[in-house]
Parts: sequence; C-alpha cells; structure tokens
Amino acid sequence: MVDTTLYLGAVGGGKVGAVTPAAEAPPSLRQPPQPVWVRWMRAVVLLLSVGLFIRVLWMADLSNVGKLLAQIGPLALVAVIPYGLEVVADTAGWRAILLGLEARVALWRLLGVRLSTEAVNLSFPGGPFLADGLKVWFLSQRFGVAVAESTSSLAVKKVLQIGTQGIYLLVAAAVSGPWMRELSASLVHAGVLRPLVFSIGVFLCLFAAGGVAVLLSGRVAERLWSLLLRMPSRRMKEWVRARQATFFQIDTHSRDVLRSHVPGLAFAAAWILVGWFMESAETWVILRLVGVEIPYGAVLAFEPVVALARSVVFFVPAGLGVQDGGYMAALRGLGIADATNRAAAFVLLKRFKEAFWIAVGWALFLATRGTGPSAAAPPTTEASSSAAPGAP
Repeated sequence: MVDTTLYLGAVGGGKVGAVTPAAEAPPSLRQPPQPVWVRWMRAVVLLLSVGLFIRVLWMADLSNVGKLLAQIGPLALVAVIPYGLEVVADTAGWRAILLGLEARVALWRLLGVRLSTEAVNLSFPGGPFLADGLKVWFLSQRFGVAVAESTSSLAVKKVLQIGTQGIYLLVAAAVSGPWMRELSASLVHAGVLRPLVFSIGVFLCLFAAGGVAVLLSGRVAERLWSLLLRMPSRRMKEWVRARQATFFQIDTHSRDVLRSHVPGLAFAAAWILVGWFMESAETWVILRLVGVEIPYGAVLAFEPVVALARSVVFFVPAGLGVQDGGYMAALRGLGIADATNRAAAFVLLKRFKEAFWIAVGWALFLATRGTGPSAAAPPTTEASSSAAPGAP
C-alpha cells in the first residue's frame, strides 16, 4: 500500500507552517495546526541524532581526520557534484510523470523546486513529508499546477521510487556477493547480508507492484478521506470536508496517468533508477577523496543498505547518526586501513556536501518564494485538473 501520509501532507500543503507563512497559502493548501507534542518529538529526535553523530566522530582521532581533510583541500568541492547529478536525474523522472498529467514545467524550473524542497528534506525531522507538501505548494504558486495533479504525481513517483529501490538492491545483491560476504563475516559472523538484501529487494518490488494496483483502483485518497472523517477532532473533520473534491481528484489523476502514460512512466522509472546508482557513485567518489580506493561493486555492498536505513528513519534529519554509523561499520567491516579515521573524514565530507546543497536550496527558496505563477506555465484550472490526461 502506498504511504497515504503523502496525500494528507500534500492536500493540506504538508506540514509547511514551519517554512511557509499560513497567510501566503491559498485555502486548498492550508493544514490543521500541529499538536505541541509533535514539536517536542522533533526536538527529541534531533538531539538523539546529533548525539549519534558525535559518537561516531568520537571514535576517531580528530587530529588525523583533520590532516586527511587538509590533504584533500579544494578538491573537497568535487564531493558536491554527484549529488547534483542525482537530483537532476530524479527531477527528470518527476517531470516525466507530470507530463502525463498535462502539467508542463521546464526541467530547470522544476529543478529549482526540487532543490528548494530538498533543503527542507535535509534540514528538519520528518523532512520528506515537509518537502512533499512544499512541492505541491510551489507547483501551485509558481506554475499554477492544481493540487490534485501535483499530489498525484508525487504518489506515482513514490511508487516508482520504491520499485526502483528494489531493483537497486537486487542488482547490488547480484554483483557485490564477495564484498557482502566479507561484511557479513566481519559484522555478524554469518553470511546473511546478501540473502537479506535480495529478500528486501524482492519485497520492495512486490510492494511497488501492489502500490500500482492500489492506485489503479482509484480509491486510495477516497478511503483516506473517509478515515479522516472519523477522527474525533471537529476542526479536522471540517478541514477534511472542505477538501473532498481534491481528495477524489487525486484518485482520478493517479489512475489515469498509470493507465494512459505507460511509456512516460517507464522513462521516469529509468531516470529514478539512475539516481539510485548515482548515490553509490557519490560514495565511491568521496571514498577516493579520503584515500579509500575500492571498486564500485564494493560500494554497492553497503551503500544500498545505508540508503535503505536512511529511508526507514525518515524522521531523522538527513539520517543523521544512523547514516554515519552505517558508513563507519561498513568501512571497518571491509578491513580498510585506518578505517575509523578515514570513515570519519568520509562522513564529514558527506555532511559538507549536504550543507552545500542545503545552502543552495534555501537560497533558491528565499529568492523565489514570492514568485507567482509563471507566464510560461499557465494556471491549471480545477476543470482541467479533473480531466483525464490528454483530454481536450
């Protein structure tokens, strides 16, 4: 089943109150106020994540780590390039889905949206939900794309991401057997890593296929709408009733794009899959910067697993602590010389890369947040948004 939280976040503009003034959002993009306990939970999660990150660095000799980074010097800027290419590939996949919904946004404009929201994704607890809500808000405010259409594109993209991540894991299990066996023997003293990665890959592919079937049924958002109406909160019920049409249009658009835009969806899936492998390429490049020269196949033995762990703990900003501990364990498990210090230097370069793109994203967000619908992308009316893709 597709993560239905996406629908709630996007229909209500996500939890964008922290980054988007409520007064600027139209009624269709506003959301109910957040409980106080949500803010407290975010603070606790952030503190725990920072603690894990510090623990990873504490294991290293920071003076030696500093020498490693000093030797890299200006070449550290190379670390930011693969991630940029990864985002471009992912954005190209998203645009291919939007084209099936008759929402035509230039790639470079959509890339600006993607980078702006990625800054939120990497900066806050629960960042993926915040970022998805902001994507809907940006598409509505800048390009006039209806809420139902943009939300449908994100729902379909989520299914493609899950399926391509499954393929990514299956390829890793197929080509990285020797390194996976070495990691298993070192970390858990049993050859379980490769069968586990293969099993998770198969599960994700089947899960994605089920997600497609559920979206084709055209009842996901409708059922979510009915479920939310049973909530005890009167304000929540009022909020949900006011958005009934949008919820139902999401189902219509998701079903129609899956039925009528198959070649475009295959193209989108291919781009998203390229993005997954670019993630491993980024790790390979940064490892070489810190003096760890291992084959790309060895990187595939652990990078997909770390990426999966980061996806599971989506509520932790940028997988802070969890991601870093995973890399530390992997490099030590592969028997890399001076593994602890090199892993610490690697982790710091990874975080430098994220800080760089967070800065770029926030700069784009602040520079364009007041921009209205683009003349190059005429507003999509509610009537046109309810029509099937390709309808006159």
